[in-house]
Amino acid sequence: MANQKNISIVRMAIFLINFFIIMFMSIIIYNTTKLICENDMARSFLEKVKFVPMIPWKVPAYSISLLIILFISFEIREKISKNFKILFFIFSILDLIICIAVIFCLNIGYKGLLLLAIANMIIYIDDRKSRSIFIVITIIIYVLLDYDIFSIETNIFSINEYIQYYTSTQRLYIYGIRNILTSINEVLFILFMIMVIQGQMDENKKIKELYSKLCKTAEELKIVNIQLQDYAKKSEEMAKTRERNRLAREIHDTIGHTLTGIATGLEACIELAGVDIEKTKSQIIKIAELARKGLVDVRRSVNELRPDTLERFSLIPAIQNLAEDINECTKVKVILNIEGDVPKFGADEEETIYRIIQEGITNAVRHGNVNEISIALKFVDGKAFISIKDDGTGCSNIVEGFGLKHIRERVEMLKGSVNFISDDGKGFSITAQIPIRGRIKV
Repeated sequence: MANQKNISIVRMAIFLINFFIIMFMSIIIYNTTKLICENDMARSFLEKVKFVPMIPWKVPAYSISLLIILFISFEIREKISKNFKILFFIFSILDLIICIAVIFCLNIGYKGLLLLAIANMIIYIDDRKSRSIFIVITIIIYVLLDYDIFSIETNIFSINEYIQYYTSTQRLYIYGIRNILTSINEVLFILFMIMVIQGQMDENKKIKELYSKLCKTAEELKIVNIQLQDYAKKSEEMAKTRERNRLAREIHDTIGHTLTGIATGLEACIELAGVDIEKTKSQIIKIAELARKGLVDVRRSVNELRPDTLERFSLIPAIQNLAEDINECTKVKVILNIEGDVPKFGADEEETIYRIIQEGITNAVRHGNVNEISIALKFVDGKAFISIKDDGTGCSNIVEGFGLKHIRERVEMLKGSVNFISDDGKGFSITAQIPIRGRIKV
């Protein structure tokens, strides 16, 4: 932006120096004519020339008028949007016409004004092809507009012939001033071109830097894309693993619990078979009912992987129903104690609590040789406290198998904690603490 401003300033300086040069040469022509008339040299002057030159006062008048039109065209162009390309082409043609007209007013004594026309083309014409065509045409005109060439076939009066009517000292001053002004014009044009080239180089440098940044960004994006693809694959594998684990948990919880109840019930039937046929028959009916519930659970696990009991009941009735099934189908006695106001559970919270109690009962019946299981469920300060204790044989060393591992996973996913405690011969206990997100009492 600053470079563009500097270019415009230099272009205006070129216009001003051309204005001074043209004014200087116009004044020379006008004053020389006046000098010839005052010194009665008109006759000798007219005898030397091949034709009568333009009326002296018209030279500065026409030249200044044309320069004013040129300046006005500058101002108009500054206010026109560069989208109107055709207008800038028209103005470039107008520049050439004005410059040629001024040059002929001065009898082709000065043609440096064409450099200003070239400067305007460089500033205002964006299309490279069109700009190059205009500049080439202007250079051809610059070369052809030469006094020595035109004077061969055309009657023109050289400004040098006007200068001859001054004294030698005056001529030196006139030539000196004209040469200095012409040189300044050429230097300013060279400076203008240097600034344009420098601006183009800076722009190309910025484009290269931007291109380099884009290439670097593209490479970074490729790396990120590869990382994302890798992450997506890993996430997919993790999701599959989680789903497999979840399926394993559900199958373990449903089928394992049901089969444990059936196995224990059948053991009781075997003991009763030779003693009490009616009681054995009643026990078998209960086992069949438990088996049907287990089958429903298995079907539900395949479809929705959520306990069917929880679909039909809320958490507390579902746990009560679970305890009743064990009490009716086995010799084991389940004692259930619930304290506190029951909050509103999320589905995952409800299912986790149910599964902990279900697994605790199943493990006790299957492995513990228990007679009694005590289940305490307490709700205090937005937390659920679960305690499952049995009077079985226990164990000296707790090895977390599939069921216990998945109890821990479920609890930890809810930001809770769980502990397994056992002493050889003193039973087994599970204690868990789970924060409840919803605290609306029901």
